[in-house]
Amino acid sequence: MHTARNRHRRGLVSLEFALILPLLLALAMALIEGGVMFYSWLTIQKAAQSGARFAATGQGEDQGTRMSQILGVAEEWMDHLDKGEKTIVVRSWPAGLPEGDGVEGDAGGPCQMVEVDVTYTYHPFTPVIGSALPETIPLRGTDRKLNEPWRPCD
Repeated sequence: MHTARNRHRRGLVSLEFALILPLLLALAMALIEGGVMFYSWLTIQKAAQSGARFAATGQGEDQGTRMSQILGVAEEWMDHLDKGEKTIVVRSWPAGLPEGDGVEGDAGGPCQMVEVDVTYTYHPFTPVIGSALPETIPLRGTDRKLNEPWRPCD
């Protein structure tokens, strides 16, 4: 009689484990997916911040390489992100204040506002959670800085 009770308990434990295991696996996958997505978003934010910080210095202005250097600084942060489409847009506002859309493809002159806007298309990868999410998730990071006066302001 004592052994029958032990067998019954073992069977019950196995049943409970079989019921709980899928939930635990789904929770683990959700944590992994969320962590990777958050890491990707932080990377995009840092890429925008670093690009804007570099843009504000005016480095490369005299050599004509300023835009390519700004893009290079932002791209360097995103090198290890997989699969997704990456876009970097640099814009400035000649009046110094961010009114309207600004001038796209221009980092602006001294004392003007510059913005680096980075977008990345994230693709979920975990089997169960990824199928519950959209096929792609756009992540965006943006930062604005006031350009330093590397020459007298207009």
